[in-house]
Amino acid sequence: MAEDIIDTLNRSAKLFMDRGTAATAEEAEQRLHSFRMHLFIGESAALSPSHQAALLTALNCARRTFLGGVTVSGVLDAPLTLPVVAGTTLADAVGHLQGTVVEDIPQGVPLVSIGTPPAIDHAGFAIRTTFEGWRAGLVPFDAPALPDSAEFAPAGVLAGALAVSEVFAHFDGEPMAGYRSIGMSLWDLKRSADWRSPASDGPVAVQFPSDFWVIGLGHLGQAFLWTIGLLPFADPSIVRMFLQDVDRVGPSTESTSVLTFATDTGRLKTRICADWAEARGFRSRMVERRFASDLRVGHDEPLLALCGVDNPQARAILEGAGFATVFEAGLGSGVEDFRLIRTHSFPAPNKALGIWTDGPEVDEAGPQGNAPVALAGLPPAYKDLHDRGGLDECGLTRLGQVAVGAPFVGMIAAAVLISQTIRMVADGVRPTVANLDLRALQHRSLVLREAHDIVLFGTAGSASTGCPPSRDTSSPAFSQNL
Repeated sequence: MAEDIIDTLNRSAKLFMDRGTAATAEEAEQRLHSFRMHLFIGESAALSPSHQAALLTALNCARRTFLGGVTVSGVLDAPLTLPVVAGTTLADAVGHLQGTVVEDIPQGVPLVSIGTPPAIDHAGFAIRTTFEGWRAGLVPFDAPALPDSAEFAPAGVLAGALAVSEVFAHFDGEPMAGYRSIGMSLWDLKRSADWRSPASDGPVAVQFPSDFWVIGLGHLGQAFLWTIGLLPFADPSIVRMFLQDVDRVGPSTESTSVLTFATDTGRLKTRICADWAEARGFRSRMVERRFASDLRVGHDEPLLALCGVDNPQARAILEGAGFATVFEAGLGSGVEDFRLIRTHSFPAPNKALGIWTDGPEVDEAGPQGNAPVALAGLPPAYKDLHDRGGLDECGLTRLGQVAVGAPFVGMIAAAVLISQTIRMVADGVRPTVANLDLRALQHRSLVLREAHDIVLFGTAGSASTGCPPSRDTSSPAFSQNL
């Protein structure tokens, strides 16, 4: 019974358990069932790849946390610009992602307009997403927005995920939610950068990384893949992904992992992600072994690693596998820090082994160890589980070590990290550390690598610019599974 409780608990519901505002695990889940959201997309926005990215990202994140349902209206017969999910139209994609198409905008439900708002007098919570090139964010319904013209899919991912974050903040009682403008530039992450100013924008992206080794296929890893899947590659078949994980999907995986559905329970995450990659037109290879110190990258294998694992032991050895470049992201795991994001890249002055062996970040993955907890002082929902015989002291310890999580946090991290890889291709500039707090996005910090990097991993051209493929580092025999 203990494992059932831990394995099935929605990771966003755990926030209310750990905070002490839910008396039982059932009450915590019921809070999520009271959360609803409506998405609207108008005619001009429906034809924009970045607006489509915002719509589908918002839906994909929201329906996993807002268990009361996500409804969608607007121009949904528009062609799907990129097949990140199955279908040929936006309506097909909405259905695949388990949104509910409706004719009218429901009253009393938080409204997120993708692009220009509908011509209605909407009372209550109402915001709109906006973007321009590498810049994206959200504004109140009647506030000035960005031009929404220069396309960049990760900006759409950022806008859509930020919108879900703001609706969640509204449900969580934050008084300013829905009444403020929030955004950032994915090109210029410095705290001083004004996301509303063209000065913080970057150039049109004509080349993207195309050769990825993805370590960890859970919350972050699947968000990385989703964001890559929205990039307009001229030839998707050039893109190859080595997908590394050993875990199977559990009942709770769906609550944070954006490529996973309830029907995937029991399947290996590598198989789910490989199926998705192949359907997108990418080539994949499954690496079904743990990332350990004896792993070495072959000469014909991807030299760009994206790491989304949540334990310091694996992070500490990232630089020893032979990758030319590593990008890594980590999320907070508790009540106060689950909306924190930190990214690293390597090589860097501070070595991975030093950061996760000796530094304070060793605890990013959450509490370690299995010492039984004392019942005194535990939140009410934990005491309730113990009193009903659901969990003994060791079970409570394991539950306490489960991270609070929300898919929109991982998706924002992915938009930031994948944009960092694209910027490295564009001008050789690479942040070595970036810190963000979704509760106060303007208070972020950044450390840039002083030297410009030489790109050693494969890249491919963008369909939107007509740029031809640049480099394909794949091996003819890559399609065999390890």
